[in-house]
Amino acid sequence: MNARYAAAIDLSGRSAGFALMKDQELLCAASRPMRGRDSAELADFVAQQLAANGVELAEVSDWTVGSGPGSFTGLRLAAALAAGWTFGKEGVRTRCVPTAVALAARLETANGDRIGCLFDGRNRELIYFEVENFGGELVPTGESRVLNKEQAVEFFRTCPDRHLAALSVELPAIQLLLDDGTAAKVKPVEELDIAALAACGYRKFDNDLTDLVYIRPAVFTPPVQ
Repeated sequence: MNARYAAAIDLSGRSAGFALMKDQELLCAASRPMRGRDSAELADFVAQQLAANGVELAEVSDWTVGSGPGSFTGLRLAAALAAGWTFGKEGVRTRCVPTAVALAARLETANGDRIGCLFDGRNRELIYFEVENFGGELVPTGESRVLNKEQAVEFFRTCPDRHLAALSVELPAIQLLLDDGTAAKVKPVEELDIAALAACGYRKFDNDLTDLVYIRPAVFTPPVQ
């Protein structure tokens, strides 16, 4: 039986992330800072990771794109590259999985725990995207919103206790919008777990790379429920 390769890419933030799996076994997970939004740079990065593991681009049958929340340009670039790599190829599947899953995967949680994933929404706002540990699978709850400082203080005062996580690079900007007690609860995450996107079980491969969650200054496009 031929091996089945699955890959995930994410360009929602300041770094590009890539993971490669072979029949549910992780072969590699890597990230690198992106100087800009150069498609050739990202394509070269992915090609290098595949070559290092002796895998041809055409051998990857399942592609997952981190769908954000994240930058408009980065999300569109990752989706466009995945679409280009898979165009016209039989038996190749694609899908989008929220980047919040890759953030929440870095925390140790139990069944039923909820994780509030915090992202810098720019313009003195933060993005709250909630994920739940459902039988070991991290699944979005549908709770997502954009909050300014006043709204954030009220939201975290009234909502039930839950895990909170944010990327370390974005944490200083996010903490400015939180009260001291809430800010102290946010667990810093150094790097997204891109492999969690590739291994995600809740989201089917629907060949739809348009379900992207954009962050622009003062603009938040919620995911399709």
